[in-house]
Amino acid sequence: MSKQPSSPIPDALHQSFSWLPCEYKTDPVAQFYAMTKDICHGIQTCVDLGHFSTMDRDSDTIPTLNIADTDRLFRMALTSAHLLGELAAARIDGLENRTKTAAE
Repeated sequence: MSKQPSSPIPDALHQSFSWLPCEYKTDPVAQFYAMTKDICHGIQTCVDLGHFSTMDRDSDTIPTLNIADTDRLFRMALTSAHLLGELAAARIDGLENRTKTAAE
């Protein structure tokens, strides 16, 4: 009777979603790409919901969101874009520091 090779037991049944293949999950550059994709999709969703709600107010259709919630989504999209820009700027600044360190 041959013994079946055992599969490794996962830490938990639920594994968090990631855009990244397993070999890149700990790579900082790949993580930045995945975060950028998530933030951009979130911004797109906020703007789409806000836009369609505003357009519905100009017609006889009941909007998905009221004016206050539409404003909140637009502010969240703006804050998310600002966050992404700040993170990218910090990484750009880090490139200069990395170049200086390598030259020394």
